Amino acid sequence: MRPVMSGLPATTPADVHHPPYEEILALTCRAPSVHNTQPWLWRLQGDRLDLLADVSRQLVHADPDGRDLLLSCGAVLQHLQVVAAGFGWSARVRRLPNPAQPRLLAAIRFSPSARSAHAAAALRAVATRQTDRRRFTSWPVPAERLHSLAATGSQWGAQVLPVGGESVRTQLRRLTTQADRIQRQDRGYLHELEAWVRAGRDGLVAGALPSHDSPVGPANTVNRRFPPGTLADPPARVEASGDGMLLVCTSADDPISRVRAGEAMSAVWLRATEEHLAVVPLSQAVEVDQTRSEIRQAILGNLAHPQILMRVGWLPVARSEAPRTPRRDLSEVLVRVRQ
Repeated sequence: MRPVMSGLPATTPADVHHPPYEEILALTCRAPSVHNTQPWLWRLQGDRLDLLADVSRQLVHADPDGRDLLLSCGAVLQHLQVVAAGFGWSARVRRLPNPAQPRLLAAIRFSPSARSAHAAAALRAVATRQTDRRRFTSWPVPAERLHSLAATGSQWGAQVLPVGGESVRTQLRRLTTQADRIQRQDRGYLHELEAWVRAGRDGLVAGALPSHDSPVGPANTVNRRFPPGTLADPPARVEASGDGMLLVCTSADDPISRVRAGEAMSAVWLRATEEHLAVVPLSQAVEVDQTRSEIRQAILGNLAHPQILMRVGWLPVARSEAPRTPRRDLSEVLVRVRQ
């Protein structure tokens, strides 16, 4: 695969008659996913690329109804469209094309398109995006930035709402902490969590998780879902965090709505990466029936279904880059079907 970090891909539509599928997918699969499970499969048939859910990688205890799985697949689908545009191809997506095949989430066809400066910037964001769960600084995220990020995500078929007011943010942190307590009463959940931290070839690695050597305040506690890792997380000068929050929600709660929510989440994340902001997804309060219901009623007024919460903030300028989480080999996620 040719490197993309240093600039645009070398191939152009004038050079080839079909997209460089393997190059596109290798970068696409850097998309975020719950516990880095990467629960997706690609099937290439002629000039059509299908996205399928890999249900063998579903989190049975944390995600029994597959919400996080579909959000993850939505994120990789949005990444695909961004990466394809960065390579000079337009991706035409038909979502959930066959109800008789519930694992089939989207069918994609490609056509040559002009490569824009925005596509190049987004492509670089795909290459550099990561999840850093270390504590944020106290620098506030301006409200106009949150509204801009929300507008970016809302173009992808879901609603992204800036969470205004410290009282609402405090309520969402409380619900996340409450959901964590409920989940930790399930021994199977704890084993599942530990297994994905120690997965080895994929999942999460200890080097990408912050150590718990020093205490954190309530704002940063919600980052600490996973067992302690080995990544140094020195305390900030001011304990209070200036983070912002975005809530991704949808009018319905069917599979396509969850996929769309994942696309919106991914779009927000890439835009935030371009703006040098850090993002930590907070899914626990939506994974637990009790806390999800409270978000829907008390915060959304029963007008929408919450899908995921995103915490947005600034990292210290001098902080070292967190290690990359491993990715499945392309041979494990791409199947070519002979015509």
